[in-house]
Amino acid sequence: MTTDLRKEGSYDDDGYSAAAREDTSVRGVLSPSDWGSTFGESVFNAGGGADSTVVVNQHTPSEANKDESNKKNKNKNSPTTSSKRSSWKLFQWWSDFVSRASRSATSLLNQHSPNLNDILDGNEENPLAAVDERRRVEPSIPEDNDEVFALLEEVAMLKKRIEELENEANNNANSDSTLHLENADDIPIPSIPPIQMLQPDQISRYSRQLLLNDGFGVSGQKQLLSSSILVVGAGGIGSTVLLYLAAAGVGHITVVDYDCVEMTNLHRQIIHKDCNASKGVHDSTLGLNKALSAKQAMLDLNPTISCTALDIIITGENALELVSKHDVVVDACDNPRTRYLLNDACILGGKPLVSGSAMGTEGQLTVYNYQPKTSKPETKKKQSACYRCLYPKQVVSEGCKSCSDNGVLGPVPGIIGTLQAVEAIKVVTGIGNVMHDRLMMYDSLHCSFLNIKKPPQKRNCAVCSSTATIKSMKDSAESLEQVRGPSVCALPNSDGLSPNQNITCEDYNNLREEGQLHVLLDVRVTRQFEMCALEGSVNLPLEELVSKLDEVEKLSNGELPIYCLCRRGVASAEAVKILQKAKDDDSAKGIHSVYNISGGLNSWVANVDASFPSY
Repeated sequence: MTTDLRKEGSYDDDGYSAAAREDTSVRGVLSPSDWGSTFGESVFNAGGGADSTVVVNQHTPSEANKDESNKKNKNKNSPTTSSKRSSWKLFQWWSDFVSRASRSATSLLNQHSPNLNDILDGNEENPLAAVDERRRVEPSIPEDNDEVFALLEEVAMLKKRIEELENEANNNANSDSTLHLENADDIPIPSIPPIQMLQPDQISRYSRQLLLNDGFGVSGQKQLLSSSILVVGAGGIGSTVLLYLAAAGVGHITVVDYDCVEMTNLHRQIIHKDCNASKGVHDSTLGLNKALSAKQAMLDLNPTISCTALDIIITGENALELVSKHDVVVDACDNPRTRYLLNDACILGGKPLVSGSAMGTEGQLTVYNYQPKTSKPETKKKQSACYRCLYPKQVVSEGCKSCSDNGVLGPVPGIIGTLQAVEAIKVVTGIGNVMHDRLMMYDSLHCSFLNIKKPPQKRNCAVCSSTATIKSMKDSAESLEQVRGPSVCALPNSDGLSPNQNITCEDYNNLREEGQLHVLLDVRVTRQFEMCALEGSVNLPLEELVSKLDEVEKLSNGELPIYCLCRRGVASAEAVKILQKAKDDDSAKGIHSVYNISGGLNSWVANVDASFPSY
């Protein structure tokens, strides 16, 4: 007896159930017709004879109706009908069970990679919706089949164990704390194994990149997933760099930043968040280490990558060790010492360096120590200039320029960071024309991008030439002792100031409360003074002080002491030196006395009035 079971059992011409036909992962790995038909055939033979087989060959509708009519007439009073129906239920359940098991086998054994175009044709908005769709109705299971229940129990135990191992691996790769390290050898950067085949969920997540026809595609995505990138700085530039690299699917990202998130950061450092902290919401990252805050944001965006957050300062002791453990280095820092250290470490370690900076309304971008790949191995292009080639002399006074002093338009560092992410992706994948031989300058007020051709490396460069004097990171660190590092500009030593010319904010506040007459001279730039100022203060910017000594004399009138104030106590100390010198050489006889308020307005906020604006 030959029976067409496709209509009753909802199986198609290829032997797939409805669920299996929708599940694209089943087609490439396991097939109900391969597993289930043999089992069902044996069941039917046991229940009704040698002619009880499952037909999976194609029939026309008329032929199917004839077979169905013949089957009903022939088996109307057959004593084996109920036995066969019971056997068919067992076969149907077994085929559905195999269909579900094949989905797990696909993921675990990595034996199947769906065709991207086929998937996209099926569902443009969610390409793998069919793959992830679960059966809505569970098939009935024979109650008297102990073997079936034993198999189900084993499958459940294996599934639970797989979930435990996956959770354990995820927790190990992405711990929720920053790492405070004293020894560079302790830096735990995981090695990223090469990706051989994209998983279905990876195809879905990165599908719009895979569709690019400019050389990226599947091979480019595999290279990204197999790469590790070091990003130094999680501020305004680092915010967009990190988010876009994480979203693009870089296998591992290490972010380094010793600083903590402040309210003044949030207008440009968009990777961090406030989230109504003033209303009692506890998911703000204010006060949190920037590296850890950035790591949390990256994993929220793409939990499939791994991240390491390092709460450390780049030094001569750890720079080379850290750089050597990554494929590409991205410089998103805000101080010259770190820039020189990263440049030297990348030269000594043979790693490409993607460098970007932003200040005020302008920014710039370039790539150092990158050797383009050529079709002819024997053809080697000349190495372009490194950071020390372009800036061989460290100007100490320039090192004190920062966003906190000169300001920055929020989107500017974001644009530079986005461009850095693009260059880093190009370096990893080898697509496009990397900016290793050009320096790009961006002017936001004119919306202009200017590309300047970089010169070749200098013949006498201290680090990248054949006559280099910097041959180790110890040499590099020693050459940078007078260059500003990541900490704020320190208060100049007391040379030129007598011991009693510094006064604390607390003592000055007592003086104000007692009503002692004096002159409070605020030497900050005008735009900072307009933001906030202490009551009764007079603004005279430091750069105008020498040309306006007569105004200072009028304020003091030979009777009132002058107290100089700025934001951190740096500019005010310089003002005291200028005024004291003018008083001593009789060029400003009308000055009674002059004092420096130590720590400036920052100290005032911390020790006197917490409600005063901090910036």
